Amino acid sequence: MEHLDARLGTIAAMVPRCRAVADIGCDHGLLVAALLEGGRCDYGIAADINPMPLEKARQELTRRGLLAQSECRLTNGLCGIAPVGVDAVVIAGMGGELIADILSRWDYTENPAITYLLQPMTRPVHLRQWLYAHRFTLQEERCCRANGKLYTVLRAQYTGCATEETPAALYFGALDLENDPLAGEYREQVLGRLQRRITGLVEAKPGPERDAELTEATKLLLALR
Repeated sequence: MEHLDARLGTIAAMVPRCRAVADIGCDHGLLVAALLEGGRCDYGIAADINPMPLEKARQELTRRGLLAQSECRLTNGLCGIAPVGVDAVVIAGMGGELIADILSRWDYTENPAITYLLQPMTRPVHLRQWLYAHRFTLQEERCCRANGKLYTVLRAQYTGCATEETPAALYFGALDLENDPLAGEYREQVLGRLQRRITGLVEAKPGPERDAELTEATKLLLALR
């Protein structure tokens, strides 16, 4: 299995053994190729909305002799992906809002037999909130570093069970703050951003809207500490 960067490597390590995986927004097809070569899945679907990265994925899979075990599909998100046989879905390298939107537009999202590996580049709180609101459970979450920035990879499954949307659940999800080597740094990053937001509000012109936002931000910071 050829080398993956830390972000894709973390995703690959969290994909369970499955029959078929669909990588939405596959870019160069490196993840699908790695999962096939590593025996993590029997079949891979590399999907993208743009023809150019899809062609690069096709070339990569061909170069590595994996085209017979895979397919490259031009599609908008999960639209056009049938759930038959697909038991793992990867949506990575996008904003949390876009990932939630892609999930919301698929008719088969609430299928407990499918494991979702989600890696938001921005707005992870929005994504976690969407998952909780739609009764998904975060089974695992790991930190990774890419280009000097910290991100998390979420492993989620539809269970139909409610999750209390506490500040910790929204901002830290299923991170193992004790044992994940990057989780402590991620926590400090979250708290630092919130503290800077509070400082900006303190320095802003007083008013009912600012005062209410400052109160909420302060409560949130205290709850997360």
